[in-house]
Amino acid sequence: MSDNSRMARYHSADQPAPQQPPKGSQPTYQRRPALARWVAILVLLLTLTLGLKITVFNANYTAGVVSRSTTGQKVINQLNNELESIGISGNPVTSGIAQPYLAQGVAQLYGESATTTVDSTALANAMSAQAQTVGVTVTSTMTAAIAKEARQAAKAAFTTPAMTQASAKIQKLKRLNFLILMGSLLLALVTAIYAFSVHHVMGSLGPGMTLGGLLTGLLGAAGYYFLPLVVPTASATVTNLVTTVGRSGLEVVIFAGVVEIVLGLLIMLGHRTFRK
Repeated sequence: MSDNSRMARYHSADQPAPQQPPKGSQPTYQRRPALARWVAILVLLLTLTLGLKITVFNANYTAGVVSRSTTGQKVINQLNNELESIGISGNPVTSGIAQPYLAQGVAQLYGESATTTVDSTALANAMSAQAQTVGVTVTSTMTAAIAKEARQAAKAAFTTPAMTQASAKIQKLKRLNFLILMGSLLLALVTAIYAFSVHHVMGSLGPGMTLGGLLTGLLGAAGYYFLPLVVPTASATVTNLVTTVGRSGLEVVIFAGVVEIVLGLLIMLGHRTFRK
């Protein structure tokens, strides 16, 4: 038994070590830069079109910007002058109160039907609070008359010849933006299906979102500074209004691009860590 044990230990040293599998047989990570660049283009299109849809081509958002512009201030001053004529001084109508009425005028500019009725509660409360300080009693008839005046003044501000001429171009741009948005969403869906099929979702999403956010920020910044050059100059009022609204919307787009850059970098870092 001892001789056999010694012989077994002797021959065991001569046995070859277990072979490692060849490196070529191990699965390797395959980069797809073309897919990442395509994702970047989709991110750019989706961010730009969706950002414009919820800002520039949104009646409520645009009305908020208009209420702080020269056009909105004219409507507000007209309503405050009307109130002062009946004894209510102090300019109770503010930008926030006038915004819902201006939204109806903007909807008319965008070719939308403003079927919703504006709640005049805020206007009535402002009138009542200011009337108490000057000793005037506000009735429901007075409130209804001022509310009607606000609707008419807001719509009249957007039915001038210059506004009507610009309305046709704005509506075309709005439809074009919607079509590009729908096409980008369909392409994004097809791209997501392909990325899942090749198991390259996170590997393409991180670089694509980073590059797409960078392109979005650069394009938004270029549009912000060069927008006055491409706006029709037939009317100074229309030019100033479109420039103000457009720049406000582009600020949101630029911010979204910066957020996408940060998210893309985080996704790239997480994907690299877990892949290792």
